[in-house]
Amino acid sequence: MTATTIPSGTSVSASSTPTCFPMTPNEVGYVPPEGCGNLLMYEASFVAPVLFCVLFGLTTIAHFAQAFVYKKRYAWVIIMGSLWELMAFIMRALFAKDQSSEAYDTCHVIFFLLAPIWVNAFIYMTLGRLVHFFIPNRRLGGLPAKRFGLVFVWLDITAFAVQLVGAAFTTGSDNSAETTMRGVHIYMGGIGLQELFILVFVWFLVVLQRRIARLEQHGALDVEKQSTGLNSVRDWRWLFYAMYATLFLISVRIFFRLAQYAQGTDLSNPVLTHEWYEYVWDAAPMFIALAILNVVHPGQVLRGPDSEFPRMSRAEKKERKRAKKQSKAEEREVKKRAKAEEKEAKKEANSGSAALDTPSTHQ
Repeated sequence: MTATTIPSGTSVSASSTPTCFPMTPNEVGYVPPEGCGNLLMYEASFVAPVLFCVLFGLTTIAHFAQAFVYKKRYAWVIIMGSLWELMAFIMRALFAKDQSSEAYDTCHVIFFLLAPIWVNAFIYMTLGRLVHFFIPNRRLGGLPAKRFGLVFVWLDITAFAVQLVGAAFTTGSDNSAETTMRGVHIYMGGIGLQELFILVFVWFLVVLQRRIARLEQHGALDVEKQSTGLNSVRDWRWLFYAMYATLFLISVRIFFRLAQYAQGTDLSNPVLTHEWYEYVWDAAPMFIALAILNVVHPGQVLRGPDSEFPRMSRAEKKERKRAKKQSKAEEREVKKRAKAEEKEAKKEANSGSAALDTPSTHQ
């Protein structure tokens, strides 16, 4: 009895059947589901991953260029997301030509399952900058703009860690059915957390959009920050629509993953025996999400000195460090002086007490 890895989050365990049969792999190393040592429940396509390599390669190049053009340092986050998607399909294409390779399979699983978390993080970081850019007191929901994005990024990292643990349990042809299912449940818990954080985030996104609309209605926005018309991608509303669409597409992918294992991990589950489900409900939504953020990039709206959190120059950091060091030295000097004065006061007090206690020689 053997267990099979579920690549792309779709591994199944051959342990779900009582026995397997020794079979000779075909020219690309594929073994049918009833064979021993199979890694997939279908023969993987080579053309499909190559197509998505091209698509994700194009959006990755575009995000690199836009990060440079719009001078958005934090865009490295979405570049990582698109790069991980690209790496996932490079691994998938290599695996299609060697379907007995656990290394290619495992790399594909990790990159493919976890790449969307980078896109999530980029959206969270964008919202923090929108708060800093548009809201006069630079706070939303009681949190400062900079900390707001940080909180959601750390929540995203938590979901990332849970999913990573689950994905690790689902890889490896020597895993038992129990181990594989444990990994599946952990991974599903992780993407459930991710969706919960998205829903909470969307609520804040709606609140921010309404606040900006009110500020604009009352003429409280600077001219350069106001809408330039819905026919322009620089209109801040378009960026909100793009963020809503991106989060919706990520949610589609999450619900697909949750539904994927609703029927278990045996051959009666069509999602695990047909490759096209993953391309339609996971790969395609993620490519569209990345492409949307190419068409309506945050850099088109976040322009000018307030578009980024303030950064200190090297000279300013050096001066701040020097001032901090000087402040600590002065504080130590004050404490040292206070201790010396206290010691002197005690010495004088003891001396006066001794004089009073000395008996007089004149009666």
